[in-house]
Amino acid sequence: MRCAVPLKSALIALLLVTPLVANAAAAKCDRLIATGGADNPPFLWRDPQNPKRLIGANADLLKKITDSLDLKLELLYTGDAAKALEEVRSGRVDLLADAVLDLRELAHLDFIHPSIVTLQMSAWVRNEPGFLYASREDLTGRSGAYVASTRFGGEFQAYAKDHLRLRSSPSLTEAVQRLLAGKADYVLHERYSAVAQADPRGLLADIQRLEPPVFSRGMHLAVAHDSACNGPWLRGQLAIKMTELRAAGVSQQLLVENLERWKQQPAPTSNSQR
Repeated sequence: MRCAVPLKSALIALLLVTPLVANAAAAKCDRLIATGGADNPPFLWRDPQNPKRLIGANADLLKKITDSLDLKLELLYTGDAAKALEEVRSGRVDLLADAVLDLRELAHLDFIHPSIVTLQMSAWVRNEPGFLYASREDLTGRSGAYVASTRFGGEFQAYAKDHLRLRSSPSLTEAVQRLLAGKADYVLHERYSAVAQADPRGLLADIQRLEPPVFSRGMHLAVAHDSACNGPWLRGQLAIKMTELRAAGVSQQLLVENLERWKQQPAPTSNSQR
């Protein structure tokens, strides 16, 4: 019985402290640090005026969201797509602005739904009468090219290994040049990325995209498990804002605007394309 009073006092103290701890944790998230793959226009690329930060459709979308939540945003260049993913996995960066859903990454990231946009991995062929195409099965036995840094995902990676003849190229330009030279029957590349990268180089007039896409998947915002900002409030608000913006067509509009924005820039000299 002598322990009753101290125990009661301890419980009261704990109840009083708990809201303060929760408030302190919430107060940590007055700003978000984000990153993403740096060579993936129109989604993300390095700002020519400030190479330490990223710009693009995803950057504009995330800025709209954080402004509406009264959060400060830093969208930083941390390297290529693999390096950016590692920075977020580690918790050194709060959010990945161009995450592609992969079961293996669920151990490190909370993916926000709905997706920013649906990525369409398409087969591009020479702009001339070619082979009949109705599905990815029609690519079997034909020679394909792709950019070495492309992230296919586990399911398609397994399919490609068993059914497709693919050879990597260091850049989209080289892959398309192989196609035009007759050394490949098709190039496998994401729809919007192909338009952004091929058009300024004058290559888009020589190729055409086959329908339907070889495969599609969503590109998401994803919050690191180890981020101090990761909590129910932030995840909920990100999901709400993404739902509103997608329903209003904002994601698609920003893609169109940033395709044009990219075209107005000098052609890049780097071959580190996705």
